[in-house]
Amino acid sequence: MLHNFRSVRLLATASSAALVFSMSFASAQELENFTFMFPVDSVNQYHPFFIADELGFYAEEGLRVTFQDAGGSSAAVQQVIAGNADAALPAPSAFLNAVAQGFDLTWVYSYQYANIFTLAATAESGIEGIQDLRGKRVGVSDLSGGEVPLVRAVLDSAGLTQGVDVQIIPVGSGSALTVNALETGQVDAYSSNLFEMAVIQASGIDMVTILPQEAQDFPANGVVVSRQMLENNREKIEGFLRASAKGVAFAAANDERAYEIASQISPEEFEVEAIAGPAWEVARQLKTPPAALADAPFGTHYVTGFQNFHDFLRQGTEEEGALPVDVDLSIALDSSLIDAANDFDRAAVEAMQ
Repeated sequence: MLHNFRSVRLLATASSAALVFSMSFASAQELENFTFMFPVDSVNQYHPFFIADELGFYAEEGLRVTFQDAGGSSAAVQQVIAGNADAALPAPSAFLNAVAQGFDLTWVYSYQYANIFTLAATAESGIEGIQDLRGKRVGVSDLSGGEVPLVRAVLDSAGLTQGVDVQIIPVGSGSALTVNALETGQVDAYSSNLFEMAVIQASGIDMVTILPQEAQDFPANGVVVSRQMLENNREKIEGFLRASAKGVAFAAANDERAYEIASQISPEEFEVEAIAGPAWEVARQLKTPPAALADAPFGTHYVTGFQNFHDFLRQGTEEEGALPVDVDLSIALDSSLIDAANDFDRAAVEAMQ
């Protein structure tokens, strides 16, 4: 089931100039509807898109954007395939699997650059690397969780076998059950997404990342559209990406202001500062490009990381989540809209209040 995101207009929080322009623009022409699908409901994690909406950037492009929660990356991709969404922001694994299965999709803008999943051990365990997991127990959110293929692969690369050398145990998604499992030694390490790991650390448990650096550099979520959508509505997609890039630029230059705007859009998500603050830092970490792309335009693809992730997904069997066939990244990753997405006065956007 799709869930409509909360719709809150915060006229008091946005730049007056931007709002005046947005409202006059909206009255001058009718806005075109655009549905954008997120894998989960989180203003914190995806704040630049919500800020772009609040500051009127989408309206400037003639778009009325509706944000929806698909309930997972695979579901978000399916909505794009079915034509129920103009674009989505899935994890690369869901995108690559869909392309490998023959669906004509393309990745047009990279939003997050670091692997959203991680593997960490409690500081008290003394575990410093994957080899140290021999004879230990690794907790995961669920045995069908997105982190499980990652755990299996890194264990295999270290010559460790699940169920023989290392036990994988479901202990929940950053819940009280998870915290208890780590505190009592039921598990020695834990793998989940970075946001849930932030919750664990906020509870007072010191965790040490042991995921190999190469795996930490795997890409995360980006904007995906169908090729038919791109061919038939190229200017519409360009406008959406340009407005989104403005949101990224504003948030990067005005971190405290961005946090304030996001917290007013979704007050309940920011009620507990001890959780919201670390989660915000994770969101900022994920959308920070690697050093190789430090001066690149917003949305530029980190092809090296993508290729490494693709090759990683080709290991193992389909039952374990491996890609069934190779995907030609020179076709799957489309950079032809990046220039248009960055065709705006960045200094002016960064100077907005």
